Amino acid sequence: MAFSCAPTSTNCVVFSIKHVHPTVVVISTCHPAGASEWTIVNHRNRLSFVSSIWDKPVFCSGLFYCLSLTGWLGVYDPVRRYWKVLAMPPPRCPEHFFVKNWWKGKFMTEHNGDLLVVYTSQNKNPIIYKLYRSELAWKEMESLRSVTIFASFLTSLSGANLLGIMRNSVYFSKFRFFGKRCISYSFDDYRYYPRKQQYDWGEQPSFENIWIEPPHHALSSI
Repeated sequence: MAFSCAPTSTNCVVFSIKHVHPTVVVISTCHPAGASEWTIVNHRNRLSFVSSIWDKPVFCSGLFYCLSLTGWLGVYDPVRRYWKVLAMPPPRCPEHFFVKNWWKGKFMTEHNGDLLVVYTSQNKNPIIYKLYRSELAWKEMESLRSVTIFASFLTSLSGANLLGIMRNSVYFSKFRFFGKRCISYSFDDYRYYPRKQQYDWGEQPSFENIWIEPPHHALSSI
């Protein structure tokens, strides 16, 4: 499930997707500000799209994007009520992608209109892909520069120009030392923090932690 903006906004659209067949998905939408019921429509795909709770739908530049279990990208236009699975190769998986619960090792978010995907593996450093819409292609990024990604199973967020040590990093919703420190990866240092930890996302409780973005007025009062 994903929101186009804050649920208190009059323009908010709530989006949910579920496949009933590899070539058929059910898309449900709702406008919390005015609608009391969901609009539910079946959509056919020309390409196979198998969804799950790990789809990680993201709202970006007026469209909802979903990543299937196998990495295919689906796009839904809430204005036109149009759904399509893009005919483009999925992001390339790392060589040592998780065999067990492998779908938990990928995360998707957006930043300033760019769609970003994070792939992790047990013995390799994370790989970041950026979607180039004009070319219909995923391209690997060597650096996030001033961007920081906060990745979790149910939702992932991004930020820019955070504190120096937080820039160009990915922070995962997996904690060590009795919840005192989360696992992160720095693209400046090419390493995880803390060192010598196991990063088997297949063993991570999926709903234990989640990143949230507080309202701006809440931050000003801290």
